[in-house]
Amino acid sequence: MQNEAAKMGENVGEWPFVSVFVAARNEEHNLEACLRSLQTQQYPGNFEVWIGDDHSTDGTALIGNAFSQRDSRFHFLSVPDPNSHVKGKALALACMAKEAKGEIFLVCDADMTMPPTWMQAMISGMQRENVDMVNGTTATKGDTIFSALQAIDWLIPQATFSWLSRFDITYTAMGNNMGITLKAYEATGGYFELPFSLTEDFELFQKARSLGFRLRHLYRTDVFGISAPQKKPSDWLQQHVRWMVGFDQLPFRQQWVFYAQLLFYPVLILSFFMGLPVLRDSLMLMWLGKFLYNGYLLVGIRQFHLLTWLPLYEILFWPAYISCWVKYRFSKEIHWKGRSWKSG
Repeated sequence: MQNEAAKMGENVGEWPFVSVFVAARNEEHNLEACLRSLQTQQYPGNFEVWIGDDHSTDGTALIGNAFSQRDSRFHFLSVPDPNSHVKGKALALACMAKEAKGEIFLVCDADMTMPPTWMQAMISGMQRENVDMVNGTTATKGDTIFSALQAIDWLIPQATFSWLSRFDITYTAMGNNMGITLKAYEATGGYFELPFSLTEDFELFQKARSLGFRLRHLYRTDVFGISAPQKKPSDWLQQHVRWMVGFDQLPFRQQWVFYAQLLFYPVLILSFFMGLPVLRDSLMLMWLGKFLYNGYLLVGIRQFHLLTWLPLYEILFWPAYISCWVKYRFSKEIHWKGRSWKSG
């Protein structure tokens, strides 16, 4: 099985057996839709779906177990209590990987719905690019103002990640819509061997990349998964504070773009107050170019409805991410999915 996975890139058009992992914790409102989207995949090969219930306190386990009873391709697993450094979503994924039979592992979150083309497009993307890791495209639906702003916030960096990954410049993997070969997963030791992290996808990516495995980000409609949006700004803040854990592990040469964006608006405002027309005009031209480029990225993924909210996003980006950075730096605990983790 491992030899077949290793040769996958040389055999474009052959369809390996795929195992899909859905780690679920308190997702009774989202899980059914997620599993139905996986049930209708137009994949030419064989696949299985593992549903790992991570100690849910709602009806998640009942939904997952019932679905496995109706479709033999779906398997339900109750995640055991942690007895080592492996815990949370990483433990759920580790347990599912231990039971899985696939040559390729695909991972999606329980609050995601995938297009029918997702599985085939992810596998063909790995084959065509001859890589062992792949990310699809993810955003919220964008049917409310807050959801639309979240969608823009998801899509713009993913488009940049996709372009950079063509040159083997990669920052991270996104564990809500990703794939990895069995060969690469086993080479890392898997989640049982990786150190605990609040960003388990980033930890797996870092280890795989250090071993020479390559990743591609796919910014395309056929791998475009829809994620449930955060309901409140405070939830968005907690989500992004958790993501800052992985961001903080990046070398500064990969962090500087983020900090440059945070400094952009203060410098622009100072250029007005200090009477520096050359600097002011240069920055305004840069802002206009950035705005038009971001609009182009949204059009490229056919998210035309988001263009309406792009100006508001540009205004709110600075205060939102300043708040995120400050909260991360001064938080003693990170709260997520009903759990609390010590920060730092």
